[in-house]
Amino acid sequence: MESVRCWFNKLKSKDKLKSSKKKEAAGNAKEGSKPPAGEEVPSNVTKQRVEAAKQYIENHYKKQMKSLQERKERRDILEKKLADAEVSEEEHNNLLKYFEKKETEYMRLQRHKMGADDFEPLTMIGKGAFGE
Repeated sequence: MESVRCWFNKLKSKDKLKSSKKKEAAGNAKEGSKPPAGEEVPSNVTKQRVEAAKQYIENHYKKQMKSLQERKERRDILEKKLADAEVSEEEHNNLLKYFEKKETEYMRLQRHKMGADDFEPLTMIGKGAFGE
């Protein structure tokens, strides 16, 4: 028990040192408008890029969370319908596996990037600059 107290006291003293260093750094930052030596002020272009990256990341995770929520809702709806239909346990499991397989296929289709190979040419409008 004594070793635990000793360890805890060491941890507390380290935290006090860290917090005092942070306060000193914050006090130095308030005194002058110039950044500390060795640090550069980001340019407007950098700030815009940071903001764009931040927005992209936030949108990406919002989309992921939204799609996850939609998948959960679809699964809940299916499970409610299966419970109302009073299907056997084996058939219930088979339908859930089929549903999961279809969900996986759907997610793969969403990640797939469209290319020229995904389309079927109907008519040739022109040959273009390369004489194709």
